[in-house]
Amino acid sequence: MIAKCRYLLKAAVLVVSTAAVLFMAGCGKPPEIETPASGRGGYSVVDATKTRLDFEHKPQRIVSLGLSADEVLLDMVEPDRIAALTYLADDAGISPAADKAVWVKGRVQSGSLESVLAQKPDLVLVPNWTDLNFVELLRGAGVNVYVYKTPTTVKEIKQTICELSNVVDERVAGGKIVAGMEKELAFVRARVGNIAPEEHISVMALSYMGPFGVKGTTFADICNYAEVKNVVAEYDLPPDAAFSEETLIRLNPDLLVIPSWKYDNEQDPSKMREEILQNRAYQSVNAVKNKRVVQLRDTYLYSTTHYIVYAIRDLAEAAYPEKFN
Repeated sequence: MIAKCRYLLKAAVLVVSTAAVLFMAGCGKPPEIETPASGRGGYSVVDATKTRLDFEHKPQRIVSLGLSADEVLLDMVEPDRIAALTYLADDAGISPAADKAVWVKGRVQSGSLESVLAQKPDLVLVPNWTDLNFVELLRGAGVNVYVYKTPTTVKEIKQTICELSNVVDERVAGGKIVAGMEKELAFVRARVGNIAPEEHISVMALSYMGPFGVKGTTFADICNYAEVKNVVAEYDLPPDAAFSEETLIRLNPDLLVIPSWKYDNEQDPSKMREEILQNRAYQSVNAVKNKRVVQLRDTYLYSTTHYIVYAIRDLAEAAYPEKFN
């Protein structure tokens, strides 16, 4: 009998401990949220502008004005609760959730008051880089607007997902998304986490507009998790630094990452690799000498949501392919 009681006690402790771990790893209730709805009454949240929003029930006509909110919503709530997404949600070159976006008919343009109001939203999600004058116009029209901070690190992305899950009252779904991120990060860590810092592959990411991945950007954090040396962040180049052939030669990366998304009709990413490999000025660069010029999926590389973990995996695999065989 005593042995049975001890067994039951151990089992109970294990259940409680497991639940606690899942709660901490997922999306718990933050101090800013009061009286969670969950179909049982109203609740309140406070956004990045310190504005309090009150809900009597879960929002049923959500409008997103940011691609990041598009991506999170499509994996967090039922499509019939999403009134509209951004136009970028359909672009498979930059939106990792483009295949899911077809579930939602509505589309809106940021800055167009008419297109947003036409959706009759009970919640509008807005990234904090949006013109706050437009936000005030929406609020003046009686719309619940939640402004969220655009994350720049994996840690902040997890926080934002939990934050949005609280806003739409889907904390369980938010916790599952975060748990999925942790699982993918653990997979990468198991393969490259033991590589000594002095053995890290040096990496540079190129864009059409200059150095990509300076300190404080999502790519800089991607490099940290992929266990590679980001030469742009290491030399602390400013975000608006002019990019030159001399810069690339001087930084001499082992691996070059180039764009895959064709965002306009002028640039053709499919030709960029050959142009770099054939450029006489670059023949002394390690990445060019060893033909390690790769296109990673910009749908993940530019993501500021849970899809960023796949960019980490892509980069780690490109840098250390032998670890993933």
